[in-house]
Amino acid sequence: MKRSWITYPIKLSLLLLVAVLTACVTEDEEDNWATAIVNVGDNVPDFTLYGSDGLEVISSSLNGQPYILNFFDTRCKASQQLFPVLQRIYDKYQGKVPILNVPRSQSEEEVKAYWDQERLSLPYYTASDKDLYYQFATSIVPRTYVVDGSGNVCLAFTDSPIADYETLDKTLGRIVDEGAGS
Repeated sequence: MKRSWITYPIKLSLLLLVAVLTACVTEDEEDNWATAIVNVGDNVPDFTLYGSDGLEVISSSLNGQPYILNFFDTRCKASQQLFPVLQRIYDKYQGKVPILNVPRSQSEEEVKAYWDQERLSLPYYTASDKDLYYQFATSIVPRTYVVDGSGNVCLAFTDSPIADYETLDKTLGRIVDEGAGS
């Protein structure tokens, strides 16, 4: 049986399309595959966020306190899978570990509609600088950072694998316990 050379480009195109769709990469990011700018061990860049709860959060105000910074897109399956994990962490560590959920490029109205639909109670934030995400990475969401009380990234996750409850709980429990002992 003779194979046509045309089937290979079609198969390759389909494979690339599947990879793009499952990685939650937008069309303008396809050339920047998963380039992280902030990695484990790095200090977090300065930022200011405005919360759905009405509060302003300045990164320097979080010194001495661990927190989670999560960039997401509610249309992304991996982000959707992560929200219940972050909700459980939020419920357990409320008041001890802020969870800063920041949409990569969605409007506040889109995010609010999703939060209402899914009945999420953890807050979400908008950035003062629309390019905040690009201070951390060039592509892919979710992108989740666990930051210790010194402002250093101690864990970082993307869409593969997404952050899991057990790893987050164990790491945050250790950081919170260390902070209580100082």
